[in-house]
Amino acid sequence: MLVIGAALARVLFGVRDRMWPALVMPALVVAVPLTFSRSAEVGVCAAVALLLLLKDRRLLALLPVFAALFFVLAPARITDRAESIFNLKDPSNKDRLVMMREGVHMIRDHPVLGIGPNMVQPLYAQYREPDAVNAVNPHLHNVPLQIAAERGLPALAIWLWFVVGLLVALAKMMRVKDQQMLAATGLAAVVSMLAAGIFEYNFGDSEFLMLFLILVTLPFAAVRNAPRAGR
Repeated sequence: MLVIGAALARVLFGVRDRMWPALVMPALVVAVPLTFSRSAEVGVCAAVALLLLLKDRRLLALLPVFAALFFVLAPARITDRAESIFNLKDPSNKDRLVMMREGVHMIRDHPVLGIGPNMVQPLYAQYREPDAVNAVNPHLHNVPLQIAAERGLPALAIWLWFVVGLLVALAKMMRVKDQQMLAATGLAAVVSMLAAGIFEYNFGDSEFLMLFLILVTLPFAAVRNAPRAGR
């Protein structure tokens, strides 16, 4: 998901070395549905839509074309998985809705400090509702909800400040042509994380988080190390 955003940002906003990301894009696009991770598919769609909008809003007309090609060419098993995103009777969707209510209960009981890091799974049975699908879950499959439940509402406010600050700073960088490619990469990473994070606690996965933090800090590192006029 993150690499697709980085590759497409280079294709759309890069001034050189755009061939290699264009060549790997088909493989990346095929790989995501094959993981059967619907949250990643949602994140990819959000990142692609944002990048097309940033480049030229008329390019958004390509999205229905991509969607049509996907449902025509992809195997039924993959399209059925994608369509299940909108099925509230799907067991995993139903369980996510129940987890949202359970998370709210956790926050109500511990609004300031939360129940503690990594304590959702040990305390899950205590908050589990009768209509929950799984007996236990390792996390709440929602980034803001997980942070608030584990660490409290003040921690969630700090995390939101971090995210909003990132979006604002990266948006300002988009106004400078030489900074657009890395800024677009960072924006795609943030937007895809937020979109996928509605359905998955991706911010808690170290593999994802390491690459995410690299992509969103690279634009600032590049600006800091850029040669200044007169030097």
